[in-house]
Amino acid sequence: STDDGKTWSEATELVAGDKGGRGPVKNKPILLPDGTWLAGASTELGGWDPFFDRSTDLGKTWTRTEDIAIDRDVLKGRGAIQPTMWEWKPGHVRAFFRTTSGFLARSDSADGGLTWSPLGQSGLPNNSSGVDAVRVDDGRVFLVYNPTGRRGGRSPLNIAVSHDDGETWKDFASLESEPRREFSYPAIVKTKDGISVSYTWKRQRVRAWQIPFTALEGI
Repeated sequence: STDDGKTWSEATELVAGDKGGRGPVKNKPILLPDGTWLAGASTELGGWDPFFDRSTDLGKTWTRTEDIAIDRDVLKGRGAIQPTMWEWKPGHVRAFFRTTSGFLARSDSADGGLTWSPLGQSGLPNNSSGVDAVRVDDGRVFLVYNPTGRRGGRSPLNIAVSHDDGETWKDFASLESEPRREFSYPAIVKTKDGISVSYTWKRQRVRAWQIPFTALEGI
């Protein structure tokens, strides 16, 4: 679209002949300062294998990275999928991943997403549920996730904040907390005035929240 989404061109394959997994998988891509589009991707054929897709021509063509190495001494289970990421200083990108290991996995890139460190622990629990994160202009990172390592219901659904680009986190809001229900597949973006969060509500509908920056002061 060239008119703010009022009209759209014909749809085309992101990657011609793709059998699945290329381009953004669940979460939004990010724009790096050099103009590169970086998209988190993964496949689920047998094991779970994450990788990234990069485009330097406004999405016309994409280059796939190698699958991210997995430290099997640390990361048990099927692997990792559905990365969410943010750039925390020029060329340095941090990514968190959904796993079946009871915690979110983490990987880092120091070259704009070309290469990545082996997957390790992030310190946050995960019950094989999708997550999403966004970094705002003052350097804080906000993460929407289910803060439990137990398989089962995807509840509660919380927002956490990090002041050190994902090294440590503090939950500050619970969007949903009904036991044995499912609040899942969250998305979070930065808007002009705050952050916007949406997610699947009990697999019945989509619920959305608008949280102004004024409500996030001091958090």
